[in-house]
Amino acid sequence: MSQSIRRPGRRSGRPPEESRQALLDAARDLFARREFAAVSLRQIADRAGVNPAMVHYHFQGKEGLYLALLEGQFMPLMARLEQISSERSSLTDFVGAYVQMLASNPWFPNLIVREVLYGETALRELFIERFAARAGATLQRLIDTERQAGRLRANLDPASAALSLLSLALFPFIARPVAERVFGIEMDETFTARWVEHATRLFYEGAKEHDR
Repeated sequence: MSQSIRRPGRRSGRPPEESRQALLDAARDLFARREFAAVSLRQIADRAGVNPAMVHYHFQGKEGLYLALLEGQFMPLMARLEQISSERSSLTDFVGAYVQMLASNPWFPNLIVREVLYGETALRELFIERFAARAGATLQRLIDTERQAGRLRANLDPASAALSLLSLALFPFIARPVAERVFGIEMDETFTARWVEHATRLFYEGAKEHDR
């Protein structure tokens, strides 16, 4: 009797997209807790229940898998941010989209801080080139639009203002494990909406033209 031939790393009847998603889920859980260099392909594959060769099959290696994780979060966000910019929406919309992504993925800020901000790897350059530079440019355009419309000071530097707004809006989600305990808050949908409104209002109050 002839036997069906299985592809390496595939469980019987398991579609390729399912094994790909299993690898992404496994990598997310492992990278969120441990440094990129400390996580092996075999650990990722074992957690996903597939052959390590499937990492190369789907992602061309561990770095490609990591990049796919970032793209899964940032590409939809980038599309939304660029839509906001083209529609000349408010800074609140921009901050809201960014904060919502972080609030919905509590594992993500830790990954970015450890591997991108403090990790001395090529991943930083990939992150800057593919995501951060585009998001930063989009935010600066929105701030410049607000400045030209007279809603912000005429002498406001868009780059400094963008950094200030991002720092104000995103820090609670980066410091989430400490912030929740120290301030007795739960970063749920109610808090997220309130924080977006608070951060942008505080920014506008500090950056607007004041009467002398």
